Amino acid sequence: MPYINEIVSIINTTLANGKLSDGTRFVKQLNGLAETLPRNYNQSQDGIPTLVDTNGGTMFSGFNDAYSITIYHRCLSTNIIDPAVQFGDGNNAAREEASMRMIVWADRVRTKLQPQQLSFLLTSAVQQQLAYSQISTYPGLYGVTIEADRTNYDGVAIWQQEYKLPAAAYPVHPSHIYMALDYTIVTDYDVTCISDCPTC
Repeated sequence: MPYINEIVSIINTTLANGKLSDGTRFVKQLNGLAETLPRNYNQSQDGIPTLVDTNGGTMFSGFNDAYSITIYHRCLSTNIIDPAVQFGDGNNAAREEASMRMIVWADRVRTKLQPQQLSFLLTSAVQQQLAYSQISTYPGLYGVTIEADRTNYDGVAIWQQEYKLPAAAYPVHPSHIYMALDYTIVTDYDVTCISDCPTC
């Protein structure tokens, strides 16, 4: 789906203007779609969560304790499935499911939330059907539904997966929260109207 970055931006805007709008508790850094890139360092290799733009620019997207909450998103896989209905003439409608993951680091003292409370706060904001006004500028999109799936609270396992480092290097303090929220973006679209270069 060529508009997945834009949909992630809508999710971040929804969070910033809604559940995370309290600027005292939620000093936030809401990053977009990141990739775990390999890094060769000291004769070994680890991984760095990174935002990569189409101009080749990169920016670290991992946790930063200058904020009380830091978020970035990952696209784990996409799958084309048969749409529930066809729109208009012909068989031009398609449906894609994108399996997504939101990586969240937070300070439970500053946010005044336990991990399960923060998970509920975020998943309740993420789960939505986007209004037409939110997607009308993206040609070919019929609809977007975002469904929250599950939350993984095993911070050590998430650290090992994201940074490719051993558990002994885990830097998160007991007062910190490090978790992963899985969600699905379902998009219905017209295959004949999607631009092959949405940023051109």
